[in-house]
Amino acid sequence: WLKPRECGSSPCLRIAVSATGAMAESAPLIEDEFAQRDDMGLQQLTEKTETEDQSFAKYLKMLMVAVPLIGLAFAVGTYFASVYLLGGKTILETKFSFIKEYQLSYIFLAVWLVGYTRSALGLVANAARAGARLDRPDQHVYKIMACSGPMKDAPYVLMANTGAVGRFNRAQRAVFNTDESMPLFLMNTVLASGVFGPVILVPLLLYCYGRLTFAVKYKNSLKERGAGFLPSMIGEKWIEGLTLFSAIKGLFF
Repeated sequence: WLKPRECGSSPCLRIAVSATGAMAESAPLIEDEFAQRDDMGLQQLTEKTETEDQSFAKYLKMLMVAVPLIGLAFAVGTYFASVYLLGGKTILETKFSFIKEYQLSYIFLAVWLVGYTRSALGLVANAARAGARLDRPDQHVYKIMACSGPMKDAPYVLMANTGAVGRFNRAQRAVFNTDESMPLFLMNTVLASGVFGPVILVPLLLYCYGRLTFAVKYKNSLKERGAGFLPSMIGEKWIEGLTLFSAIKGLFF
C-alpha cells in the first residue's frame, strides 16, 4: 500500500514493502525516500554530522592501522594452529624455505602493498563522502547543469532507494562492491592457499557466507548490510593477513 504524506514542501510516498522468501524479513519494511534529507537530496546537516577531517582521522586508524593488524593477528594464530594443532609444521617449513630460497617473499609483499594502497584510496573516498553528506548506496552525485531558469537550483540526481527499484539498486551495489575488491582478493587467496593449503577454506568460506548475506541484507535495507559485510571483511582481511605473514616470515624468519 502507498500512503502519501508531506515531506518539506514537496509530496513524497511512504512505502511499505513486504519481502517474501526464506531469507527475507517477515515484517513489512517501512521506507521513506526523503527521511533525513535536505532540499538537495543530501543527508541533513546536524551537530552529529562528521566533517571530512573527522572522517579521515577515523578511517585512517581503522583502515590503515587496526584492520591490517587484526588480519595479521588472525594469520599468526592460523600459523600456530596449523603447526601445533593440525600437524602441518613440516610442510609449512618446507614451503617457507622454498619461498625464502627463491626470494618469493617479494611477490607476497608486493601484492599486499597493492592492497594496502587500495585501502588508502578507500580512506580518501570515505572521508570525502562524509564531507559531501552522501549516504550509501550512492557512489556519485549528479547535477543538472543549468546556469539559469527553473532547473538552476534543482536537487541533485541520486539513486532511487525505495520500493522495487531501490531493492534492485542496492542489490546491484552489493554485486559491484564485491567486484571492486575481487581481483586483489583472488590474488591474495591464490598466494595464501599455496602456503596454507586446506586451512584457507576457513576464512574463504567465512568470506563467501558474508558476501552472500551482505547481498541479501543490503537488498532489503541499507541498515542491514553490516550483518554480512563484517564477516566478509573478516574473511578477506584474514587472507590478506596470511599473505603479509608469508612475506614477513620468508624475509626475516
